[in-house]
Amino acid sequence: MNIALTNHSAKKKTSDGEGIFAKKEKSVSIIEHARNTLETFRQRPMDDVDSLIFSQLCYMHIGLVAPALGDDSRPKAIKELFRAELFDKILDEVRDPESNRKLLTAMCASPRYRDVKMAYFVDSIDRESEKQFCAVTFFLPGGEIYIAFRGTDATIVGWKEDFNMIIEQTVPSQRSALAYLEKVASLTRRPIYIGGHSKGGNLALYSAVMAPDEIRKRIICVYNHDGPGLAQSILKTGNYARIKDRVKTTLPQQSLIGIIFNNGEYQAVKSDRLGIMQHDPFSWEIKDGSFVYSDKVSESSDMVARSVAQMEEDLSAEEKRIFVDTVFDIIYSTGYSSFAGWPQAAIKEGDRMIGALKNIDSETAEKMKGILAEIIKIIFKNIISSGKNTGD
Repeated sequence: MNIALTNHSAKKKTSDGEGIFAKKEKSVSIIEHARNTLETFRQRPMDDVDSLIFSQLCYMHIGLVAPALGDDSRPKAIKELFRAELFDKILDEVRDPESNRKLLTAMCASPRYRDVKMAYFVDSIDRESEKQFCAVTFFLPGGEIYIAFRGTDATIVGWKEDFNMIIEQTVPSQRSALAYLEKVASLTRRPIYIGGHSKGGNLALYSAVMAPDEIRKRIICVYNHDGPGLAQSILKTGNYARIKDRVKTTLPQQSLIGIIFNNGEYQAVKSDRLGIMQHDPFSWEIKDGSFVYSDKVSESSDMVARSVAQMEEDLSAEEKRIFVDTVFDIIYSTGYSSFAGWPQAAIKEGDRMIGALKNIDSETAEKMKGILAEIIKIIFKNIISSGKNTGD
């Protein structure tokens, strides 16, 4: 996939003699973009920025208004979310509630987004199967649908499932995403856009690749916003080859999530944050209605991708499973099911966490030490390799 480049140099003035350069236009976030974009979807079709905005809306508890899958009620417009009595519930335990409140307000007021209908909402958390899954379908005025999958939320189950992607070729939420796509496709004959942020992007990609041919042919575009890619065994299938030209992967320059299992086909987006905070959609820069692109992700992101790939080769499935299960057993020992307020809980329940550590049998503890040592070796080797490649 070609990487779009944006010219950041200031434009020369040609109409008058006032100065040599014009003032550089400031980039905006998805909040300002939603607030300032007035064209409807009939006037301008769906694009990458719209996809990220719908993906972020999916993190909110819009099922308070959007009819559930299996509910015969009419689809509800986004503007129907704008109810003061619902705000606290819609944003309950949502990360960065203030930014989400601003985005919700902008979308409910915008002629582009306010009349978009929502339906087929699903929200399921199952600790036993380690699944966190949420999806909703937006009905665009132009006649298409956009299926949005929620990324990792604040639940510990959600994060555990993300880590399980390193162990398993498929995880429960991926199978749920495929089932959801097949069900929605059977309920409407509309052309399909599909996407998500973080794990949601991975679910969109997986479901599109694994869908039956008759559904896959209806898919216009698959948007993966900083979500992990797919295992090589899936990428090598004929199914992926049939849809790869309709996949758009966007990563922030310092991606640490979406770079995992990435096959080198992406567009790098500039962010106003640093490091892992670039994963936040509110930090992605937009200018003239499009993302502000860069040439590629940072060397540190490339290093992460190489380290995970090598870890896949060097560690057995059992070693990876022991490591992930043990880490999350310690996290669960606090009694909390969500990371909201977890740092304070970890301090408060410190004795219980120490007890969980002590309860690890000696064989597992030895294996964990070995796995940690191997991971450190892999990262250290890649740091040295990066230095050699860049001349640092």
